[in-house]
Amino acid sequence: MSSALTPKRVAVLHYCMASVWTLLLIPTLILWKNSVLWIAFMSLYANVAAHLSAAKASRAEQEAEK
Repeated sequence: MSSALTPKRVAVLHYCMASVWTLLLIPTLILWKNSVLWIAFMSLYANVAAHLSAAKASRAEQEAEK
């Protein structure tokens, strides 16, 4: 892996992206009331869960390197 993409940086990236998707939940629930709310919520939840899982895997990779 290149020095620019260390496991710690990848984990931070995934935590940041999980936060972005979590913040997008607010306008989805408040501003986009006429949208298909359940589908939108589940899509956002899936993105958050995927990023948190990827961050956890990256942390495990980081621990394995030690």
